[in-house]
Amino acid sequence: LFARMAVRQNRHYLDILQSDGKWHSYPVDYTIGSKFQQAYATKLPNGEIHVFPIQYNVLHKRWVNFWKVIDGPGSERADPRTWERLDASTSYQAICAVCHTSRLRNTKGGGFDVNNVEFKEPGIDCEMCHGPSGGHVIEMSEHDYHPKDPLDPPVNFHKIDSRKSAAICAQCHMQSAIRNPGPDGELNYVSSGEFFGNRLRQWFGEFSRKGFYKDGRFRQTTFIVEALERSQCFKKAELSCGTCHDPHSRDSASNPTSLKFRDEPDLMCTGCHRQFRDAAAISRHSHHATESEGSRCVSCHMPRIMDALLFRARYHQIDDIPNAEMTKRFGPEESPNACLLCHTEKNAEWAGQQLSGWKPLRANAP
Repeated sequence: LFARMAVRQNRHYLDILQSDGKWHSYPVDYTIGSKFQQAYATKLPNGEIHVFPIQYNVLHKRWVNFWKVIDGPGSERADPRTWERLDASTSYQAICAVCHTSRLRNTKGGGFDVNNVEFKEPGIDCEMCHGPSGGHVIEMSEHDYHPKDPLDPPVNFHKIDSRKSAAICAQCHMQSAIRNPGPDGELNYVSSGEFFGNRLRQWFGEFSRKGFYKDGRFRQTTFIVEALERSQCFKKAELSCGTCHDPHSRDSASNPTSLKFRDEPDLMCTGCHRQFRDAAAISRHSHHATESEGSRCVSCHMPRIMDALLFRARYHQIDDIPNAEMTKRFGPEESPNACLLCHTEKNAEWAGQQLSGWKPLRANAP
């Protein structure tokens, strides 16, 4: 036994058995996440906030060692007994806050630092997506409204282009983003110009091999936007995150991925690819019965192959196509094949034989 949750005088604590053989009690001052997994953090007297290694997975209804789940082999923090060091490897400010707080900045004007980083709110507020809107509030209060560009805060997502829309989501959903501190130490926002424009790109070669399949596809959900950017629907059309997701959905408790068409997923695609609204066309294209799982667009083109928090998420290079040759070359662990996710009793050779006889029906939007 390493840790135990306790409630004392209506406050939650996490008790940790440390190397001195004694139980040390830490208050739970922050919770992080709720839909899939909930993490807990404690604030020390010196202002540092540290994330506990033990977290609760909602889907599996059990406690997990989070660092062991996400870190590669040999990670020191994956051993929960090292948590008592309370160093930068478990610092909320240095590791988590960039995507889990609003208006994060370094008070000394530098980059990420355990001691000099502060945030306005311990969560994602409206302005992180819609931009700093103090001026808008003043205008509305004084009944002095003036027409504005859709990209000016508060951003009107219905009227901006798909690339700007995806770039705003990429503030948190792009793993390769490097935060370029603003003139006042801003770390996850910008005080002037485009509020979401302080991201540079990090070379994929600088990431752990764990983040990628050998066939070149992304393995982890932290590369969601990078996968989307590879899609022809994004490059040549107007696909954005908001095409399929609604962050303001009213059924968020039962719809954790905020899908617009959760019960009719084909509508995410047939809004543009209208030729597949016809049941016969879908069956000819998929080579499966119309109502079967094999005829759902996402089953073949967005297979569940991305590592998330103890579950598989859909791959977001939307035009992904089953490639039996890659699976033969690298094996199903390093080149998962959508066909074999359903036909688990079959192998790559069988998939190749089946696919070789298919005549493609173009999916281009008219």
